[in-house]
Amino acid sequence: MVYKVGVQQNSQFSNTVSFARKKDKEGKQPEVYINDAYLMVKEREEHPLLLNAKIQATRLKDAVTTYPKKGLKGSKNANFYEFLTMGTVPYLIGSGMLMAVFNFASKYFNTEACTKSLKLGQKMAIGVVFYGVAKTLSKKLIELPVKWKHGIDVNLPYKKEIKEIPEEDNKNKLVKYEYHKAYESVDFPRWDLLYDNSNFGEERNAYYDKIAEKMHLKTGDLTSSDQKVKPKIKEKLIQTKLFSTIVSYLWAATGVGIAMQEPFEHISFVPRKLKLEYGIKNPLQFVKLFAERFKESCKSFINNNNKSCALAGRILLGTAIGVTLLGNFKTLFDFNKDRGSKNQAAISLIDKSKEKVVC
Repeated sequence: MVYKVGVQQNSQFSNTVSFARKKDKEGKQPEVYINDAYLMVKEREEHPLLLNAKIQATRLKDAVTTYPKKGLKGSKNANFYEFLTMGTVPYLIGSGMLMAVFNFASKYFNTEACTKSLKLGQKMAIGVVFYGVAKTLSKKLIELPVKWKHGIDVNLPYKKEIKEIPEEDNKNKLVKYEYHKAYESVDFPRWDLLYDNSNFGEERNAYYDKIAEKMHLKTGDLTSSDQKVKPKIKEKLIQTKLFSTIVSYLWAATGVGIAMQEPFEHISFVPRKLKLEYGIKNPLQFVKLFAERFKESCKSFINNNNKSCALAGRILLGTAIGVTLLGNFKTLFDFNKDRGSKNQAAISLIDKSKEKVVC
C-alpha cells in the first residue's frame, strides 16, 4: 500500500473548527481583535471617564456575582485575574465599615458620648472619601504629563476574549471578557497590540514612530523605530509607576489629615438638620457650604492651634508637593540620552587590538 505525502483536506473539520473570531451575517467583524485582544483606543480618546467607569462597574459586578461562585465550586475556568478583581470587594466593605462604625453606634451612647462619636464618625466618613478621591486623582498628576509629553498612556485598556473549558453546569456560555492594560506588566507589555493598529496610522510601526518623534529620538539609523523606542518606554513606565504610587499615598494621607480638622465638625449630611441649622434648601447651597468647610480645613491643616499638628501638616503637604514635582521632573526629561544602548556599552568594552576566536 502506498501513501501519498501531503495535506489531507477535511471539509467537515475546516467548517467546524476556526481560530478566527466569528463574523456577523454581513461578513463584517463586530470588533477588531488581535490575538484575542481588542485595544480600546477610540473609546479611550472619545469618552475616557465614561470608559473607566464602565470598566470598573463591570469588574465590580463580576467580582460580587460571578467570580465568587466560580471560586467556591472550584471551577476549572477560575484564574488569577478573577482573584485579584475580587480584592476590590473587601476593600469597599472595609471602607464602609470605617464610615459607619461611629455613626451607627452613636444611638447606644449617652448624650455627651453620642455628640462626640457623631463628630468623629463624620470626620472619619469624610476621610474615607477624601482618601479614595485623592489616591485616585493624584496618580494623574504623574500619568497625564507623561502622556502629553511622551505619548505613553500607561492606562491604555484592552478587552481580552477568553475561551473557557466546558463544564457540567455551563456548556453554552464559553466566552468571557477581561479588562487589562497594554502596559500592565513592565516586563511583558502587550507590544503585539500596538503593531499594525489602524488607530495610530497605516504603517506597521506607526505607534512607535509617534513615540520616537515625541521623545526626539533619531531613528534614521534603524530599520524600525520600535528597536529604539521600546527600551525608552520601559524606562518611562518604571519611573511613572514608581512616582504615581508614592504620590498617591502621600496625597491620600493629606486628604485624611484635612478631613480630620475641626471645621468639618460644623456641617451635617442630614437634610432636616441642614435646613434647620444652616438654612440649606437645595444641593447648590450645600456644595457652597462644603467648599467653605473644605477651605477652612485646609487652612487648619497647616495653621493648627496645636503647633505639632501644624508642623506635621506642613511636612506632609510639602512632601506630597515635592515628590509630585520630582516625579514630573524625572519622567518628563530624559537624562540617559547620551549614554547609548546596552549593546553599544558592551561593544565599547571590547579591545579591538587583541585577537579574537569565534567558536
